[in-house]
Amino acid sequence: MKKLVLLIWLLAIGYRLLGIGNGQLAAGNGLLGNNDPYALRQEALHDIDKGRSADAQKKLIQAYGLFLADENWDMASMCLYERAIDYMNIGDWGNMKVQCEELKSLNNQHPSTMVAYNYHSVTSGYYSYVEDSIHLAIEHGWSAIDALEQIDDPAAYNIVPVWSYYNMAFFYDVYFHPSMVDSVRHYLGRARASIKDSRTRKDSLEALISIVDLEAWQEYYEKDYAEAESMMTHVLALIDTVAVISPNTIVTERGEAYKFLAMIYEEQGKWQKAFAYQQKVLDNNELRYDEDKRRVLQEVQTQYEVEKQQLEMDKLAAENSRGRWLLVALWLLLLLLVIGYWLLVLGRRNAEAKLYEAALEADNMRQTIQSLESKTDVDPLMILVDELVAQLESGARRDYVERTVLQLRDLDLGHIQVMLSHGKKITTMDKRYILCFAAGMTVEEVADFMSLEPASVYTVRYRLRKKFGSDYPFLY
Repeated sequence: MKKLVLLIWLLAIGYRLLGIGNGQLAAGNGLLGNNDPYALRQEALHDIDKGRSADAQKKLIQAYGLFLADENWDMASMCLYERAIDYMNIGDWGNMKVQCEELKSLNNQHPSTMVAYNYHSVTSGYYSYVEDSIHLAIEHGWSAIDALEQIDDPAAYNIVPVWSYYNMAFFYDVYFHPSMVDSVRHYLGRARASIKDSRTRKDSLEALISIVDLEAWQEYYEKDYAEAESMMTHVLALIDTVAVISPNTIVTERGEAYKFLAMIYEEQGKWQKAFAYQQKVLDNNELRYDEDKRRVLQEVQTQYEVEKQQLEMDKLAAENSRGRWLLVALWLLLLLLVIGYWLLVLGRRNAEAKLYEAALEADNMRQTIQSLESKTDVDPLMILVDELVAQLESGARRDYVERTVLQLRDLDLGHIQVMLSHGKKITTMDKRYILCFAAGMTVEEVADFMSLEPASVYTVRYRLRKKFGSDYPFLY
């Protein structure tokens, strides 16, 4: 009898230890101990605002599973919506498409106004980036607005209505030639009216920046350069106000504003102002290159973390299923004393084997991350070449454009990098000129391309020659 009581006690302790072990394994694998899906979702939104995409995705995955378990389809769809928008912001269209398909399935099985809004809104955004699918983007955009206007309190779900209206204005502006000005102005007006429903001051400012920017383009189309200039100057002032709370966003927005001002000054023949803003574009691009490299690293890390998290969730679900069968087995083991003893021994050995396998897996994952990070280095000269090619192809067609693009692509950048290492204080602008000369462009062609006088280009070339010594002279 004493032996039976002792075995029951040992089995109870063993089962409790197994439960603790599973909890420690879950914590070690990065699963969250918080079982409140609302709190997890709020934490995820905060992580997204702070640029912590990988952490946000982990919490949204767990919150989604908990909402499904509670059959709370509206909030489950919100988690899918926020995951999709985060993927869109980092350019991961493959994973965004997966979220669209899950939202579609949820909308078919458990239709509601909220689920419909999330499905149509995300799908509209996805199709806006798929070639020749703008008609689908607009159709889903209309459906999203119809659903949005049936939701009594969008702010309760952290929905920012302004973007649904702004996106429609953007579609009508960008994808129709000429732009459908009346439709654009209609949806911009509705977007302005809905700014008051934004979730945070940051949301309001970012929405206002986008709205005023698009309004400036409408004035430009109508050749009202003074009003367009005034509006874009206002955009730059708004960007300065949001710079502290959203530093990653303003680099791109500021660069686009500089390009716009350079363009309208060039069309008016105000060459000095146009050149000044073009220089600001180049300086801003240098900041953007650093941000792009950081973003690429974050995208790789986010994708890896999310895939790992999904695998861990699947593994945990499988382990929970096995745990239920284990409970039945424990009751049977009370009648089979000897078999129970050996099961405990085997369980300990299996746990040690799992820990060993987990250590090997963690080491392999670290090596994978290091390998992925090593592939994200960006050659600055290649970036400058891509920028020059894009500028050539987007400008007016000239006899030298096609030839120069081919020669830029064929440049030996390694040789040019060696040459640059022998120069003194070579700036980014210097590198642009050197690449143009290396691609065989004449002084007159460079002057036309850069919107300068040939005399200015001769001066630049003379200055470049002074930066190289006699041991390694400037060749162009």
